[in-house]
Amino acid sequence: MRGKRVLLVLAGAVLALTGITGPASAQPDPITALAGSGTVNDPWVPMREAHTTCESTTLFGNYYGGVHRDPIVVLPRGTWIGVRYITGDGRSADVLWHNHSQWGFMLRSCFAFD
Repeated sequence: MRGKRVLLVLAGAVLALTGITGPASAQPDPITALAGSGTVNDPWVPMREAHTTCESTTLFGNYYGGVHRDPIVVLPRGTWIGVRYITGDGRSADVLWHNHSQWGFMLRSCFAFD
């Protein structure tokens, strides 16, 4: 029985240190799109669901210096995507094309968050 009490005390200490107090803390924090540098070294950012809004928009392999490069595919309006972050200049975003699990960059003006 002593081992179980120690485990409960440790679990309580972890909850106290993390600020988790009960059911009120069970709601997830809202996710916001964050600025990024467009490099793989950016910290992980939660992905937000979105869909394309332009008649067609290209998913690019690279975005550097304000220029999209290396086209991957052209996506039609309404394509379901996930957005990890919006680049620091606000013109592009790092997105996941769910249909083929393909990452790339897309014009910020060609998608809307769901």
